Amino acid sequence: VETVMETAIERFTVLSYLVIGLSHILQPRAWVQFFLNLREKGEAGIFVVAFLHLPLGLLIVSFHNVWTGIPAVVTVLGWANVLKGTLYFLFPAIGMKTIGRVRMERAHEFVIAGAVLVVVLSALVAYDMITAI
Repeated sequence: VETVMETAIERFTVLSYLVIGLSHILQPRAWVQFFLNLREKGEAGIFVVAFLHLPLGLLIVSFHNVWTGIPAVVTVLGWANVLKGTLYFLFPAIGMKTIGRVRMERAHEFVIAGAVLVVVLSALVAYDMITAI
């Protein structure tokens, strides 16, 4: 039986990734420019990426420890964010390598990532929440 907090974290995750995913789909060139700007800042720019991922991941894993069914996707996503944020804080060269792939000619990759966020994550978890009612 899920707790109220676990359900709240699932709603938060669905809404967050829905907006971020739609933004990736509708504004891929702006996302490229965002990451190009961060890349220009070097390792300090990678800390910005870490600051975006670590707190979100910590929020999820602190209040959502569900390892069965579709809700486990939220928990896994939380731990993935914790891992990414931690790696980028401790080893910013990893983030620099990853962000080094970003180019305006590859803006379509943000559309693909956005579709994954919207369809696979947000829609799947939202569907599970609705059918569980």
